[in-house]
Amino acid sequence: MADDCVCHDEIARLHRFFQDWFRGDLDEAAFRLCEEALAPGFTIVTPGGELIERDHILTAIRRHRGGEQPGFAIETVARSCQQVAGVHIASYEERQSGTRSTVRLSTAVLSEDGGRYRWHNVHETWITT
Repeated sequence: MADDCVCHDEIARLHRFFQDWFRGDLDEAAFRLCEEALAPGFTIVTPGGELIERDHILTAIRRHRGGEQPGFAIETVARSCQQVAGVHIASYEERQSGTRSTVRLSTAVLSEDGGRYRWHNVHETWITT
């Protein structure tokens, strides 16, 4: 399936934030990028099946600043995207490398308003490569 969904630029942008934040490359003020991206009511289902609400995931992300080694990296690979009534439903692979390597398949629901994206939901599952 061809992928021409512009929201994949947003997916890459937010994951670059995670990478740099977790490596400790960003100052505390940069955290607003994450807070602004996750819409009120945001939820994530982790690869282990845990449902985490916005406030809890923001706390976990904030606490993990600098928690990874300098070689830690996150790459996202677009898989597919559909737009339904102004909402983007995107699937992508998230590949993390560093101390350990993981790959997960994620589906994200994002809205767009004036070129600004808001994340509403992410559902992740482990995949084996």
